[in-house]
Amino acid sequence: MRYSLLSRFQGALLGSLVREMLLPKGSQGQVLGGVSLTSPKQEDAQTLQQLSVWNQLATCGIESLIRCGRLNLEDWWLLLEKTPSSLGLKSVPSMSESALATIPIALFFHEDEVKLRQQLFTCQDLWQHQAEASEGVLAIAYALSLALREQLDYATLIPRIQIYVGNLETSQSPLMRQLEQVQMLLKKGAGLETTLTQLRRDAQIRGEPLGRAHTSIALAFYCFLSTPEDFRLAVSRAARTGYQPQITVALTGALAGAYNSIIGIPVNWRLTANRISSGNQHLQLADRLLEVWAGVYDVSALGQGQPLAVAAPQVIQPR
Repeated sequence: MRYSLLSRFQGALLGSLVREMLLPKGSQGQVLGGVSLTSPKQEDAQTLQQLSVWNQLATCGIESLIRCGRLNLEDWWLLLEKTPSSLGLKSVPSMSESALATIPIALFFHEDEVKLRQQLFTCQDLWQHQAEASEGVLAIAYALSLALREQLDYATLIPRIQIYVGNLETSQSPLMRQLEQVQMLLKKGAGLETTLTQLRRDAQIRGEPLGRAHTSIALAFYCFLSTPEDFRLAVSRAARTGYQPQITVALTGALAGAYNSIIGIPVNWRLTANRISSGNQHLQLADRLLEVWAGVYDVSALGQGQPLAVAAPQVIQPR
């Protein structure tokens, strides 16, 4: 076991929030690539606490899973109605927003691919049963599932995703076409600018706007898979794509965080996040979510000298 499951849960949740927590609105994406980050200014504090609607939806999902021990959409929406973010849920979410909102489901049901798919389809009302939105949700969730089970091979990830969502009969969809392009570009070692140019050129040929939601997902996979072992570089490049940067960074951060665990997130970024209540909240939620997933009644009751090792099934091997 390379990293504990808890550290991967923490990495995925904190990674999905890294841009919102560390940068005020309007900040340049390049700041993420800096050597150090300082505490948020006092005037930025309230802005940083107000997470996006879809990150707040995901937070309510985590709290509902913890409270119910299973996926309960009625309870999930009940929690959401108590937050200011419920006012922003008047429009149908995009594919990338749906993928971001359902990250908690991917974490909680990661060990069973069939059950994961079933639980995600239970949430289809969120994106009003749009087939293309479903494939984006499945793609991100499946990648997170593989990372948490330590079965993610970056050379074969995209082909495996295509197989996983293949029975949706959307193999010629914009997302699947862009993922195929990303796979070819990764094999060639193409840089970020080359990738953006190629995706833009292909979109123009097909008469599709490049800035659509599926592009954020394709770019998130590119930024993660081009530097899978470097969390900082992956999310910094995602911020520079210019296409829905907040969501692209969030998805890239979730993938890189699940793969590298919270240990892969730069220390100074973690320290900065710890100074913001939303950062501490999500680390605590990761702890509690793992407790419920593992069937632990109260992990805090364990003595300091008692070791605790938890991993997905068949990951911990006998010595």
